[in-house]
Amino acid sequence: MQQAVIKPDDESRLRPLLDEGLEGLSLDLSEDQREALLAYLALLRRWNQAYNLTAIDDGAEMVTRHLLDSLSILPWLDGDRVLDAGTGGGLPGVPLAIACPDRRFWLVDSNGKKVRFLRQVRRELGLNNIEPMHSRLEQLELSPPPTTVTARALAPLERLLAWHERWLDQGARLLAMKARLGESECAAVPAAYNVDIHDLQVPGIDARRCLAVLSRKAA
Repeated sequence: MQQAVIKPDDESRLRPLLDEGLEGLSLDLSEDQREALLAYLALLRRWNQAYNLTAIDDGAEMVTRHLLDSLSILPWLDGDRVLDAGTGGGLPGVPLAIACPDRRFWLVDSNGKKVRFLRQVRRELGLNNIEPMHSRLEQLELSPPPTTVTARALAPLERLLAWHERWLDQGARLLAMKARLGESECAAVPAAYNVDIHDLQVPGIDARRCLAVLSRKAA
């Protein structure tokens, strides 16, 4: 796996924070995977100067709010085909793809600059299990269909369901990452779908994080 260059001072500062966070999430990633996560952050920080990929530019904060936050939903991934909807700079898709090399990830965004960045991530990190795609979600065609759909702070649940209903009706689950989730947002989801809410415990983040898992109810 090829790596982007990380400055030694960044490595010494960020690696212990990443290791501690992975331990807090009970994730046992290899040395290569840990280096790939930091290499991804290095690319994200470099390209962010021109592409505005994230509002966070501090390396330590990026470890917690990008890497660890993304990896916190790993226990809920189902199957081996994941659609990361509105992926932006690759969150949560890229960290999950690094942690799950045997799964296939479609990273979809309507912003061409962000997709170009993700293609560079694929090349430099050798992430052959990600496929960056430039498309609007409502126009997206995938075959075979995804088994899991992820969305990080993208849209209200009702709108997410409208975009991905066809995948859920074929058995996929939608994992919607949220900072907060009101009763009215859950109530707007049609009765044909289950909505299960899980609190996420992300090391280094005191603010509430939660995960809404949507699935089609059995007939």
